[in-house]
Amino acid sequence: MDAGTLLQVTNLDAGYGAKRVVHGASLHVGEGEIIAILGHNGAGKSTLLNAMCGVIKPTAGQVLFRGHNITGFSPSASVPAGISYAPQGGQIFRTLSVTDNLLMGGFTQTDQGSLAAKVTEVRQLFPALDARRDVRAGSLSGGERQMLAIGMLLLASPRLVVLDEPSGGLSPLFVDRVYDAIRGIRDRVGASVVLVEQDLSHALDVADRVYVLANGRIIHECARADFGHGDALAQKLLGFQSQ
Repeated sequence: MDAGTLLQVTNLDAGYGAKRVVHGASLHVGEGEIIAILGHNGAGKSTLLNAMCGVIKPTAGQVLFRGHNITGFSPSASVPAGISYAPQGGQIFRTLSVTDNLLMGGFTQTDQGSLAAKVTEVRQLFPALDARRDVRAGSLSGGERQMLAIGMLLLASPRLVVLDEPSGGLSPLFVDRVYDAIRGIRDRVGASVVLVEQDLSHALDVADRVYVLANGRIIHECARADFGHGDALAQKLLGFQSQ
């Protein structure tokens, strides 16, 4: 594992019961990188994230984080290690206020001063949440819920943030805001980001490197500039064109 590598996934197999979904996936994430994992519906993208983050146990392969073997770690163990994962759907505590949701996200923080500073940092990153800090989270729009779910992750001071379909179901305005925040996670918070996405245009706009997953296998890996914005390659590998 190279000195600048934060996460190293090697020959990972994963699935559900007897059904194997991910086959021999290998990837790496450097310090301060944004990595996009692209692929068609059913390619195995979410399964790959679930196996990386301990939601399901891999059946083969290895996950190293900061040089430590975390293969099969539960999410509750991954958070203190420095990995925060947001599955699809913007999972929040709907009956709690926006502020209380953020405080729940910081449950691993023992220093109250540091926790308050983190809450302020998230409010600066998401001004829409600051404006609605006292409202019940269940009353937020879909875009605001996604922002809140990401904000909760940041309260744990992660080194790596993993996002599954952060643009899913959002209006174009909120997609832009969420992707502005993804840039902020790297540029302002200092964490690396892995995101699974079907919105090719936004993913290519923020990613440093790209992996393409098809039928559970990584079939292409390159720098964002090498992938380019050419629709021909996107069409060939992904089956759809950039917008």
